[in-house]
Amino acid sequence: MSALVAVIGLFLAIVLQVNHTEQIPLFMAINAVTVFNPQLWAGLTFLGDTTVVLCVIAFVLLMRPSIWVGVLAAIPVGGITSLTLKWFFDAPRPADVLALTDFYVVGSVLRGHSFPSGHTITAFAIVGVVSASFWIAHKKNSAQLVTLVDQDNNINLHWWLLIALAIVFVLAVLVGISRLAVGAHWPVDVLAGACVGWLVGLNGAYIAHRWQSAWQNTKSIWLLHFLCCALSLDLLNRTFEEPVGVYMLWLGIVSTWGALVLKFFQSLNQR
Repeated sequence: MSALVAVIGLFLAIVLQVNHTEQIPLFMAINAVTVFNPQLWAGLTFLGDTTVVLCVIAFVLLMRPSIWVGVLAAIPVGGITSLTLKWFFDAPRPADVLALTDFYVVGSVLRGHSFPSGHTITAFAIVGVVSASFWIAHKKNSAQLVTLVDQDNNINLHWWLLIALAIVFVLAVLVGISRLAVGAHWPVDVLAGACVGWLVGLNGAYIAHRWQSAWQNTKSIWLLHFLCCALSLDLLNRTFEEPVGVYMLWLGIVSTWGALVLKFFQSLNQR
C-alpha cells in the first residue's frame, strides 16, 4: 500500500514538473527559515549525503545490521534513478531562476539538474528500509514483538520500534526541508525525492532480507565496519573544506569509530 502511495506521489511530482507549476512563493517561504540557523540546516542537509548517512548510522551494525545493509543496497538503485530523472528533465535550480540576492544560499551555489532531490532520496530510503525491516521482523515473529516487554521500564518493545521509525521519518522530512532552506531545490524536487527514496528503500530492505546469508556472518559484519571506517576518512578530509554543517561530518566520524570500538568489546565478551 505504501509503495502505491509513493508511486502516485512520484507521478504527481512529475506532472507538476512537466506543467512548470509555480513554486517560487512556497520555496521563498521555506528558504527564509535559513536565516535563523544556517549551521543547523547545513548539518541536516548532510543527512542526505550517502557517505555521511552510512557513517552516522554505523552503530546500527551492532543492533540490527539488516537496516544498514538495506540502506547500502538501496543506494545504487536510488542513484541511478536520480541521475536518470535529472538527465531526462534537466530542470533548473533556484539559482538558475532567481537572483542570488533574492534568497539564501548555504554552501555551494548549485545549478542545473534540479529534479529530483538526491539528498531527499537518500533520507527517505532510510525510512523505507527501517519501515520494511520492522514489518518483516513483525511478520516473522509478531507474537514475540508484540508481547516482549522491557522489564525495567515496562514498555512494549513494539512501541520502541514505532518511535524509532517516527524519529527517522521526522529527520527525513527535515532533510527534505533543508534542501529548500539551503537554496538547492524546489518543493517538487523534494516531493519526487521522497517518493523515489521510499520505493528504493523498500527494495533495499527486500534485497537485504532475501540475500541475508551473503552478509549475515561475523566476517561480513566486521568488513562492513571497516567499510564505514574507510568512508569516514573521506568525511575527515571534508571537515577541512566544509565551512557550515561540519558538526554532522564529525558525528559520522565519531559514530563510525565508536561502533568499531564497541564491536571489538562485544566480540571479546562473546568469547
